[in-house]
Amino acid sequence: MPSVPTSGSVPPPPPVWDARPPETTVRYAGFWIRVGAALVDGIALWIVWSIVLLVLPSETAAPLPEDPDLDTLVDYLNSLISPRQMIVYALIVWAYYAFQESSSAQATLGKRMLGIRVSTEDGGRLNPLMASLRAWPIYLPSVAAIAGSGFSTVVGLIALISCIAVAFSRRKQGLHDKMAGAILTRR
Repeated sequence: MPSVPTSGSVPPPPPVWDARPPETTVRYAGFWIRVGAALVDGIALWIVWSIVLLVLPSETAAPLPEDPDLDTLVDYLNSLISPRQMIVYALIVWAYYAFQESSSAQATLGKRMLGIRVSTEDGGRLNPLMASLRAWPIYLPSVAAIAGSGFSTVVGLIALISCIAVAFSRRKQGLHDKMAGAILTRR
């Protein structure tokens, strides 16, 4: 028979075995969803770049040589954009990524559309310097193109490897994410 409390004493509540809140699982943004966000961002940047080209037109390029080899084709493609345009393009791309990813939104337009957030490893907001460091694979190859196609190719290859590393990392971090101390999470 259960005991009855005496003279106004109330029995204590049952013990709480685990008072900690349940852990939430972090969903990292993987390679393919980041590719999708990059495509949306590429479209947005293409629109901005098309408007800039109205103000900053390119010089008339020579016609494409017949039956060009790879080096001739690369040289021809590099001649289509002037060094001044490459610098302006790199600045636009840098500003697009650095300022949006360090803003209160913590994401570019493409990342917002796909529910991706860029943050520090402890969940805080990136500062503009960290966001600039994180975005180097996107804008640095354009700047490197000014130094020549060989240097640009090496920088582009390193940038590609940095981005592909996302697919093989436990926390879905590219080398550029690790350099900036950043992680990309999904809702």
